This record gives sequence, structure tokens and C-alpha cells, in this order.
Amino acid sequence: MRCIGRTADSLAVMMPSLAGKRLVAVDLEYTLVLRLSGVYVVGVSSPLTVEHDGRRIRLDPEGGAPESFGPVHQLVGRTVEAAVVDRSGALDVTFDNGARLTVEPDPHYEAWNVSGPDGALVVSMPGGELAVWAASPEAKG
Repeated sequence: MRCIGRTADSLAVMMPSLAGKRLVAVDLEYTLVLRLSGVYVVGVSSPLTVEHDGRRIRLDPEGGAPESFGPVHQLVGRTVEAAVVDRSGALDVTFDNGARLTVEPDPHYEAWNVSGPDGALVVSMPGGELAVWAASPEAKG
């Protein structure tokens, strides 16, 4: 796998599409891992915000109490409507019930990553710069 881009401009073409994927599991151990249908994975290592039903909750995968992640666990079974990355490197995932999960870039650490079953990988590097690896041609065959 080789890195093919390091900018938000290439993201629209290179990010694995999460729209239509169902959240099948949530794992938490220093990193929040969202496992989606089709073997897609979103990893969150930095603080995130969950918005739903008029509530806004700030969570930290590294230091937050596991029980505080209930709002994320309640999204299991829901379908992703859209996943968008803005020019700053923030990831915004919207679900079919209106819930939103937002991860801002971190100045010192990799804030989040998205991977697909074919080897495609997008990583929010420190400061929000994006590292993008293309899908492996061998994985498509």
C-alpha cells in the first residue's frame, strides 16, 4: 500500500464511502472503533462530539468512562447517511436517525482513521493534514 495523497482536496475521490453502511459494533479501549457493514472501520483516538435528540455530548476515548459512551452504543444497527471531511481535517458522520458524530483534528496526534476492505485508508494526521492510501488493486480481484 502506498500513500497517494496528503490533502483534503484528494479526499473526495479517495475516502472509502461509508454512506449506506450499517454500524454493527462499537469497541472502546483507548480508541473508539466503529465497525460497519462491509468490513469498513472508523477509528477515533481523539475527543469527539455526539449530537442527537437536541443533546450534544463530548466524549474522550482515551480517558472517558466506558458508560459515558452509551449514546454511541445506541447507534448500533443504524445506517450511515453521510461521512464528510472538511478542509480542516474534521470528520463528520451522520446517521439515518439524525445523530451526528464529529471528530476535530488533533494538533499532536492522529485524530481518526477510516479503512475499507480493499486496503483503502484515510488518516487524519496531527494538525488535520490527511494521509490517503488507495485501495489495493489485488484486493479487488
